[in-house]
Amino acid sequence: MHLIENKTRLEKIRRHLLQLAKGNFSTLIERSEKNDELEALIVLINMTTEEIRDSFLHQGYVNFHDSYLLTIQILFVLDETFKIEVVNDNCINYLGLEKEDVLNKPFHVLLSKESQTQWKALKKGIATSPLKEQSLQLSFITSENLLRPAYCKVIHFTNDPLLRGKTIVTTLDMTKTRKFDEDAMQKRVQTQWLLSKGTKANKTFLQLSDIDNIRAIGEYIKSHLEEELPSLKDIALIFGTNEFKLKKGFKELYGMTVFLFLKEERLRKAHVMVDHSNKSFKEIAKMVGFKSATHFSREFNIRYGYRPKKLRSAK
Repeated sequence: MHLIENKTRLEKIRRHLLQLAKGNFSTLIERSEKNDELEALIVLINMTTEEIRDSFLHQGYVNFHDSYLLTIQILFVLDETFKIEVVNDNCINYLGLEKEDVLNKPFHVLLSKESQTQWKALKKGIATSPLKEQSLQLSFITSENLLRPAYCKVIHFTNDPLLRGKTIVTTLDMTKTRKFDEDAMQKRVQTQWLLSKGTKANKTFLQLSDIDNIRAIGEYIKSHLEEELPSLKDIALIFGTNEFKLKKGFKELYGMTVFLFLKEERLRKAHVMVDHSNKSFKEIAKMVGFKSATHFSREFNIRYGYRPKKLRSAK
């Protein structure tokens, strides 16, 4: 029995690694109740995948205006009994399923065991609470028996004459365009070639030494989020550059100002802490450099579209 279970777990690992090799970092391996070396390996692989995905998301907000698109990956319309009535094509591709395997099925059969428990509680809440719109993280089971976590918006209609009793489950995802990949690679190769020839590239302000300086400043900011940022003049002096190069170079390399980068990194770290720790919001706000929990909550809501309290309650 154990050999069969281990073979199944190894097969999940193999499929997950194949997804990583294809550049798909949105799946995870479902955990078991085992406490052995194989389970430890699964935990390590999942953690690594999440780190890679977070890095890509970070690049998404650094270069969001021209490199990433928001797409609706999941859209379900559920009937009064929470069976799937409508599903979009993107969702079918996202989960690797066929429509006939999804339509008219109870919504919970697509979810992991942990998410099924959350979904059951949410359904109960819909029946007893006046709040008919909620956000939570659900993990879907793909055709390869891997997990696809997604932050979902769940809307239940009570008064609309056309949708009364129905529920919509939807989520947005960030995808990188192939065209941008190709254009960016061409530009990078051309720029490096011109630099190697001693020729000034037309559109590139930064030289290689400047890029190293700006990256070093970026790393300095990320490791001192709880502190007040020195003046740009002082930062430039510390890292051997000047204020003009710092301002212009930072916008070219990161796509934003120094102070916006600081705020984005503070919020990114805070998001992880809200989601994966039990620290109070006041503690988190202080640890990432916000003046108060109120200020932190407001900026968090502006950045992510929901407040820290809602993220933590969705766990």
